[in-house]
Amino acid sequence: MNAISDPEADLIQQIYAAAYDPAKWVDVMERLSDAVGGLRGCLTRIDMTDGSGVDAILMRSDPAWVDAYAQHFGAINVFKTSDNPADLRAPVKPVQTDEDCLTRDDYAASEYFNDFMRPQDVDRSLFIRLGLSGTVASTINIGRRTGEVFDQADLDFAARMQPHLVRAYEVSRQIARPLGVIHTLAEALQHSPHALFLVEADCSLTYANRVAEKLLARDRGLIVIRGRLTPRHSDAARRFEAMIGQASRREGARLGATLSVPREGSRLPLAVRTAPLPLEDGPIFLASAPVLVSVTDLESDVATPTHELKDLFGLTAAEVKLAAAVFEGLSLPEAAEKFGISINTVRFQLARIFDKTGVSRQAELVKLMMRLAS
Repeated sequence: MNAISDPEADLIQQIYAAAYDPAKWVDVMERLSDAVGGLRGCLTRIDMTDGSGVDAILMRSDPAWVDAYAQHFGAINVFKTSDNPADLRAPVKPVQTDEDCLTRDDYAASEYFNDFMRPQDVDRSLFIRLGLSGTVASTINIGRRTGEVFDQADLDFAARMQPHLVRAYEVSRQIARPLGVIHTLAEALQHSPHALFLVEADCSLTYANRVAEKLLARDRGLIVIRGRLTPRHSDAARRFEAMIGQASRREGARLGATLSVPREGSRLPLAVRTAPLPLEDGPIFLASAPVLVSVTDLESDVATPTHELKDLFGLTAAEVKLAAAVFEGLSLPEAAEKFGISINTVRFQLARIFDKTGVSRQAELVKLMMRLAS
């Protein structure tokens, strides 16, 4: 294993600190950009099928360009994919440059490059993928000045940081948003819809929120033995202990990690993530270097946004039921059989749903509902 340099280790700690303080993402991007010779950057959540922006955190960037993107350039973003959501599931390198996405000539000839990127003095772009929710991709974008390119050392550095950025961003999405309205981390953990644990270096369990307690009660692959949180599967237990040790050590960089925990009788595992907590941020952060463990049940259903469909678009109860059936993957004949109505009635209801929501295809309806659900 390659040794981690002190500046690199320091940046990793700053990345995990950003998981609990969204304001620190600007500092993370600034240091990340400086390390790879970047000029400016942003952390964005963008719908990759139409280029529309959902959210953005800016670093050395003029907010006026965010408005310009929303008004015009998002629709002509050359880095968006096709309208087929399945295309988004194709393998994507976690770290890419503009040249990985399209040829240099095509990029240089585009309106997006000439009227949006060049006026910002950005010639080359580096993309670090943080996550994908439905059709919405979360990415850190770093731009370099005209005539400057990202070399292999820059790409290697970004690739080393990417797993830590992903874990911190996921924790940030789970924890940091509640902290905006809740004053203590303990309250935020308790109000989170995710299963969250706090453990010590020896895996001793010191805290579990309500969702985590329910997960333990259902025996979903994680158990508590003599006060220590551990996967039931022995191989996963050994790897879990190593992950906790890596995140809680007192010397060197404290690193997060991801683990797949199998479950008896289940097709999909639990997705377990660890993230070191900052030691200096209040009484809950004790000197014993606690670790946050977040758990995602990959077999849990995505809640159908029925209330949102009714409130936002005025769908009737029957239309909401049909939209939910489409969301769950039923075909129109299957939906007709399920509800005991004719296929013509189903088609009429679907046409009404399309008219009210402004979409024209079932794939677009599912995409819309995924946005509402997330």
